[in-house]
Amino acid sequence: MKKTFFILTLCLMAMVAQAQNDSVTISGKVTDFDGTPIDSCTVCWMNESFETITQALTNSEGYYSAKIRKGNYNAVAAIYEPSYAHNALNTGLPENQHRLEFWAWNFIADRDTILNIRYHRMEAYGIHSFYIQGAVPTFQIYVRPMSLTRTYDWMKKKKPESLVHGEDLSKIIQQPVTKKAKSSKLSPSIKEIGIRVWIDGEEVELLQKQEINEYVNANEIMNAYLLTVNRPTHNTNLPYWVIKVELKDLKNGDCGEGLYYMVKNNYMK
Repeated sequence: MKKTFFILTLCLMAMVAQAQNDSVTISGKVTDFDGTPIDSCTVCWMNESFETITQALTNSEGYYSAKIRKGNYNAVAAIYEPSYAHNALNTGLPENQHRLEFWAWNFIADRDTILNIRYHRMEAYGIHSFYIQGAVPTFQIYVRPMSLTRTYDWMKKKKPESLVHGEDLSKIIQQPVTKKAKSSKLSPSIKEIGIRVWIDGEEVELLQKQEINEYVNANEIMNAYLLTVNRPTHNTNLPYWVIKVELKDLKNGDCGEGLYYMVKNNYMK
């Protein structure tokens, strides 16, 4: 009996050790852009269908901590639910306190990480980055800004057809854009947007910004941006780059930021 108990104890200890080896701790602080901590903010890690796998809540000082499984996550989102626009519209919260969420895309959980988050009234949605093979060594970054002030103005003018995100849209059958497709301008124009980019904590030069169309459906497009930036001058030796895009609407003051984790190619030498 003692021998059996001893073996079971060893097995349990091994299982606990394995679980610890298969998980990492992500912690940090959530604030607004003035540095004010956000209490009871939900921070969640999502799969490719935008289903929440793990989540944490901030305390009164804005701090959170979560132990999550190692691996790649489609997205990390953060928002204080009562202030989120879709909820705040139904609760009578003053409009100047309405907010949009923070997003980090292709989040890589391979080590304990400090992830500090800021959010306000601008989303940096759908961030993706790549570089052009055989071309000048720069990064191309796609981002669709979404200004809450502009979105509310747009909603007053027309009935929204497709104000959706954070949903699994992969099974929708797409049709080509029609000549009469409507343009939904939820982002600032190219002259009214301020953009800064950091890669692995180093601010890099913005070489070019192009306003482009994002396909929504056959009858609607949205304005988004393709950015060209310099590569960082230093190397962190991580197997990925962490790209941060900060946005500001120069007309109404809406601002926000988002992250993208870009895996480095490992070619034969």
